[in-house]
Amino acid sequence: MCHVSIQNPNFYRLLLHIDQNYAEQARERGCLGCGGVLHSARYPRKPRGLPREARAGYDFRYSFCCADCRRRLTPFSVRFLGQRVYVAAIMVAVSATRASAGTAAAMRRLDTLGVPPSTIARWRQWWQTEFLASPFWTLGRAAFVPPADTAQCPASLLERFAAASPPEPLLSLLSWLSPLTSASAEQLA
Repeated sequence: MCHVSIQNPNFYRLLLHIDQNYAEQARERGCLGCGGVLHSARYPRKPRGLPREARAGYDFRYSFCCADCRRRLTPFSVRFLGQRVYVAAIMVAVSATRASAGTAAAMRRLDTLGVPPSTIARWRQWWQTEFLASPFWTLGRAAFVPPADTAQCPASLLERFAAASPPEPLLSLLSWLSPLTSASAEQLA
């Protein structure tokens, strides 16, 4: 379902463009604490899982610092899901394929990404515990009719987005998950 996306450099360029838009919106709003001007304070990143042609622009995460109160604001992101070293698209695609016991061909394609089994197990654990216990999921799950199968997350979420927003369910899911990517920007939602 999302195997083509994660191998397409243009998909990652689109994600970078979306993050640029999130960053610009956050910068224009100003500091959430005092209303001051925000200056760039990017976080360096060394993400894994990207095609070689898509690595430009993925060596940082947008973030800002207030010129007056020094409060930091990190906007939502579709490229990164927390502090994980793999990009969000890879985490979701690999987790979904493993959760749904994807086809043998899909499993082989994802195996070429070189994600260690221990990392995949950690991701599966996160989807089954932290994600399902989060206030984000508690509120957000009501949007899915019929309900998403929590035992198959994130595969069941991709299925719901495939039905609701073709042609790119992975992009739709990453956009939906973006509020999870920043505690400092949660008031912007």
